Amino acid sequence: MTKREESPESTSCAEDLQPLTVESGAVIRSKMVMGVERILASLCDALVTENGEQALARGLSILADSGIVIQGPGCGETWLSIESAGRSLSLALSVPPCEAPDRALVGCFLRAALARAVAEEHARSTRERLEMLSQASFEGILIHADGVVIDVNHRFEAMMGCDRAEVVGRNTTERFVAAEDLEGVLAKMGSGYEGAYVITGVRWDGSRFRAELQSKQGRLGERPVRVVAIRDVTERERLHALLAESEVRLRDLAAGAFDGIVYGRNGIVVDVAGPIREKLGVNPDDLKGKAVVDLVAQSSRATIARFTQEGRVGSLEADILAGDGAPVPVEVVVVNSTLHGAPVRIAGLRDLREKRRLERERANLLQQIERSQRTESLGILAGGIAHDFNNLLVGVLGNAELLLDRITDPLERQAALAIRSAGERAATLTAQMLAYAGRRDLGRREAVDLGGLCRDLRELLDAVLSKKARIELAIGPETWVFGNRATLTQVLMNLLTNASDALGDQPGVIRVTMRRTRDVDARFHRALGASAEPGNWVLTDVSDTGAGMDAGTKERIFEPFFSTKEKGHGLGLAACLGIVTSHGGALVVDSEIGRGSCFSMILPGAKASTEAPADPRPAAHARPIRVLVVDDEPLVRSLVRRLLERRGYSVEEAADGRACLAALERAAFDVVLLDVTMPDIDGAEVVRRLRAAGSNIPVVLSSGYMAVSAENALDRSMIQAFLPKPFTPTDLVEALERALAAPK
Repeated sequence: MTKREESPESTSCAEDLQPLTVESGAVIRSKMVMGVERILASLCDALVTENGEQALARGLSILADSGIVIQGPGCGETWLSIESAGRSLSLALSVPPCEAPDRALVGCFLRAALARAVAEEHARSTRERLEMLSQASFEGILIHADGVVIDVNHRFEAMMGCDRAEVVGRNTTERFVAAEDLEGVLAKMGSGYEGAYVITGVRWDGSRFRAELQSKQGRLGERPVRVVAIRDVTERERLHALLAESEVRLRDLAAGAFDGIVYGRNGIVVDVAGPIREKLGVNPDDLKGKAVVDLVAQSSRATIARFTQEGRVGSLEADILAGDGAPVPVEVVVVNSTLHGAPVRIAGLRDLREKRRLERERANLLQQIERSQRTESLGILAGGIAHDFNNLLVGVLGNAELLLDRITDPLERQAALAIRSAGERAATLTAQMLAYAGRRDLGRREAVDLGGLCRDLRELLDAVLSKKARIELAIGPETWVFGNRATLTQVLMNLLTNASDALGDQPGVIRVTMRRTRDVDARFHRALGASAEPGNWVLTDVSDTGAGMDAGTKERIFEPFFSTKEKGHGLGLAACLGIVTSHGGALVVDSEIGRGSCFSMILPGAKASTEAPADPRPAAHARPIRVLVVDDEPLVRSLVRRLLERRGYSVEEAADGRACLAALERAAFDVVLLDVTMPDIDGAEVVRRLRAAGSNIPVVLSSGYMAVSAENALDRSMIQAFLPKPFTPTDLVEALERALAAPK
């Protein structure tokens, strides 16, 4: 070693030296001896002309030629050790050199080369990382100053469909931002806004997309810039729109399925949706923040509280409070869900008031159907006996009339009168049964003054009604109805006598009110008979201050053969209901024990009649009227023949429908008296065949009972009159004359 190598001052000097520059190389070179000068000059040239890594490699090669090598196995002691930014280098002397260069100077050269190589490696690594980050970014990055592009990444180029060279140095704001969003973007740039917002972007080819911008202020050296991250959110926006649309549809569906939706959390209402205001008369905002149980009527609070505490889901029925405090029955459907990301319990409310109303109507309808089925059963029974029974009554009453015309002995006349009276009572009983069974044809119909009929009955019933009853009549004007006078008289008589019987031996009041009305009250929503819609009605109320009826009796009052009287047969009110129904009216009763009863009846109104009563006597004819009597009962045929022949008619008989058609082909007749129910061809079918063949002969249909099916199948315009059995001689003649006078 030379004295210089061992000098600590030299070593200290080497540590303090900075990396050599080109100018310092010439100074150092002038101080070197001739052997060392060549090495140092070469090292200086390597530092000036090469990059850091190449300069370091060349310098090490120059030193290796002089015997100074990188320390490795087999080398001696370390001659020189340097470090820069974590990278170290150790040199040793492979062979003792003739004269080694100054260690401090070599250290300066090598440290400068090593620092330069490390810095360049760090810069290259930094560039590679930035390039990798740029290429791997899912967002386009744009750096600009006042809109002039400074740099973009690869993702921006791919997203916008342009090259970096096409945009750097240019102001592309108007090119890349849709016209409708340009003003807002420029305002945010001018105000230095930092944050995210969504615009419509425009690609280089003019296509549009939804872009989310995340902008931030920054600096490049002393220059202020804006860094903008751009993300294509077209698909996200589309999904958000679909989700929003789906939510709207879901809310609409829920609003359509329910009458209100309540969102609750921990038993507190947090939100309300649906037509709550319209259905319950409650402001939805007033419900928020209230306890769920406070919305529920007292009768349902325990059930709702238990349901809520147990966290149960499903459906139940409860009563909630309307705006006026009235309980409203609702069906509640509860599910667990979330609202704004937080768990909630959703309760869908369905108003049950209409459902309950329909259930009541359904119960009433079922009750009416049940009553109708009982009526139909009675009708089948009545129809089964009416035809034969009324045929017999025709014979009984008719022959009684013939006897009364011939006999003069008082005792014999009394016996004949008794026969006729018994037959008439039997006919009345049959008529009551048929009336209850809903027989539509109750005889001749005309305009009847119901108020006048009631006044007449008031005088006639004085001897029958209770002497302790005070009868009050309040009859308005225009109380005309269209119906059968006899059966309507029966209805009024029955209602008045029942009211009198309800008073018993106690004093009381029977009040009859009658008036014309258009609108009917709520009582008739549960009435029996026709549907009580607004129209032209005559309303009659017959009330009493008697004992009244309990609910069970009131439910059965119109049943056949049910009576509260010891001697009653139970057909009076049943017949009244049938008669009122047949007239297109309705009947309802209100009664309570100790508060009396009120029977209310509506019948279709009619115009006052101005026609004179019909003359029951047969009209005068220029020649005898030829009548074809068609009936399968010989007793009826023979009786009708005798009754008519005594009044100057010419009569021929036919035993069934086929015989009738044959007789009409064989001879000419003026009118046909035709029974409805016959074994081979019934009367309705005979009429249809006659009209189909072009015959316009007047026809009088006669029957003790006409089945509903036969009545529905017959066009009433095909016949001129209807004669119910049993009938009197006057009824018979009147029906024939009415048919003869009818227009052909």
